[in-house]
Amino acid sequence: MKQALTLIPLVVLLAGCADFASSVTNTIDGMGMTPDYAKGLKDDLEPQKKLATPVVKVADTVPEGKLVEKYDNGNKKFETVIKNRCFNDYIDVYYPNGVLRSHTPLVNCQAEGLSQGYTQEGKLRSTITFKQSVANGEAKTYDASGKVVQTVIYKDGFPQKS
Repeated sequence: MKQALTLIPLVVLLAGCADFASSVTNTIDGMGMTPDYAKGLKDDLEPQKKLATPVVKVADTVPEGKLVEKYDNGNKKFETVIKNRCFNDYIDVYYPNGVLRSHTPLVNCQAEGLSQGYTQEGKLRSTITFKQSVANGEAKTYDASGKVVQTVIYKDGFPQKS
C-alpha cells in the first residue's frame, strides 16, 4: 500500500503537471542517476548507502517515443525515450545554458552501462557504471584538467574498501 501511494504522485507528476521537468531533474539527482558529484564521492562511501536507480514509469497518457522537455529559454532540460511506459534507451539532462549535464544509458528501463556527468562548461566531471540500475564497477571523479582525482569501486550498489 505504501508503495502504491508513493507511485501515485509520480504517475500524476509524469502525466503532465507543470513542474514535471524540474521534478524529474531533482528526482534524478536524488537517485544518483546524475553523477555530477559536486559534493564529491565522500557521502557515497558510507557503507549503509546503496547506490541504485529506480525504474521511472510514466502514465498511460504519455505517448511512446522521444520525450524532450525544455527550459523557458528554449534550451533542452532533459531528453529520453518513452518505451513500455518508462524511460528507456537513455536519459540526458541539461544545464539551463544548454550544455549536457549527464548522460545515462538505459536498457529495459534500468540504468545500464557508463553514466557520465559534466560541468556547466561541458567538461567530464564524473563517471559511474550501472548494471540493472545498481552501481557496479568503477565510479570516477575528474578535476578541471580531466585528471582522475578519485576512484571508487562499487559492487551490488555498495562502495568497496580499497
